[in-house]
Amino acid sequence: MNRERILRLGMQIYLLHGLPDQELVRIIRAKHRYSTYCRTAALRCLVGTAPLAVTCGRPFAERRRRVRHHFGV
Repeated sequence: MNRERILRLGMQIYLLHGLPDQELVRIIRAKHRYSTYCRTAALRCLVGTAPLAVTCGRPFAERRRRVRHHFGV
């Protein structure tokens, strides 16, 4: 079960990787339109492409908090 979840999340990240930041933010905010995996993958992609001025080279959990605050999601 765990492996299936990881593979599904990895596939979602792969599919959303090239989208612009505004599209990722729109996906994250649309709770009733997209699945939890899709929204989680969009957030991971957004954290991965966020500028260094926002993330400051912090660990992932801190970068995720900073990106959520920066983009207002």
